[in-house]
Amino acid sequence: MIKATIYWIFIICFQILILNHLDISTYIYPQVFIILLIAFPLHIKKSYQIIGAFSLGLFIDFLVYTPGIHTSACLWLMGLRMLILDRQDLVEQTNNRWSYSIQNVGFVPFSYTALILVFFYHFYVLWLEGIGHINVSHLLITGVSSSLLSLLIIGIFEALSIRQIE
Repeated sequence: MIKATIYWIFIICFQILILNHLDISTYIYPQVFIILLIAFPLHIKKSYQIIGAFSLGLFIDFLVYTPGIHTSACLWLMGLRMLILDRQDLVEQTNNRWSYSIQNVGFVPFSYTALILVFFYHFYVLWLEGIGHINVSHLLITGVSSSLLSLLIIGIFEALSIRQIE
């Protein structure tokens, strides 16, 4: 429990203090904190997963001054995650009270799920931020570049967590 709390605090601080202040390009806004939702423990009831997604999104909105954008995106992400995970055979992982990670479900299912959810999240947030003046080319470039950088960082975090377990 303490290890999971420290991990959550580390990821949120990494997002807020480092990634949100990167000035690499106007097209790159990586949102890595969503790994906390992707890797949410499998045994938790769906209603609590929704509450967790709402709480995390609201907390991020509070920290980065976005009026409900991340809350909405986190709720939709959790709903999509539930749909994807319902199609996967996760009975053993659920019974053992594991989180959804590479070491628990395997590389291919985790990568497939993370790819879909990260791209969805970035495009949804960018679409919400751009309502009223959507520039399709900017949306596509920013969505793809931010998603790819986020997936790279998430992959590094997952690789480090595998090395830590071994």
